[in-house]
Amino acid sequence: MIPKARIRSGSRFSSDPRQSIPVQAIAFKNTTLFKRGIWLSAVALILFVIAPSALNGDLWRNPLPSAIAVGMLCAALSYFFWKTQMHRLADEVIDCRDSLRVRRGRVEDSIPFSKVAAVEVSSSGGFHRITVRLRERSKFGNRVEFLPQASLWSNLTAIRGLAQDLNERALRQPGTSSS
Repeated sequence: MIPKARIRSGSRFSSDPRQSIPVQAIAFKNTTLFKRGIWLSAVALILFVIAPSALNGDLWRNPLPSAIAVGMLCAALSYFFWKTQMHRLADEVIDCRDSLRVRRGRVEDSIPFSKVAAVEVSSSGGFHRITVRLRERSKFGNRVEFLPQASLWSNLTAIRGLAQDLNERALRQPGTSSS
């Protein structure tokens, strides 16, 4: 089982000490930085392709070779971003035992387990992620995806255990069926 993680004061979800509900951060705490790093790496790659021809003046005299190279790189990066769906990852997911508090950018929502249809683990693009499928549309759409805590990245069994625990709690909620 995953060790309980304290919510740091830097979290947008502040935990009220008067609440008796134990909360646990279950998502990678640096997802925002991770996503920014991916985007900045893509920009750096494009600049790396353009820089040599821009510095020696070939970019302005004969832009076609550079445009073809940048176009091919942009096509590859577009395919990468389309396949990995990095922009859909939630920045923060807090397990409040009876609901999940989710934040992506400035959008925050509390999703009760009665609205959770299924929780599954997917491994696409070299990353393990947890996908929470919802019965009803939320601010994030029909599903919420997040990276699990960094301590679990190499332990697929523990990630599946976390997903199974969330799934079982969703099935135990009133008004949900186990079919």
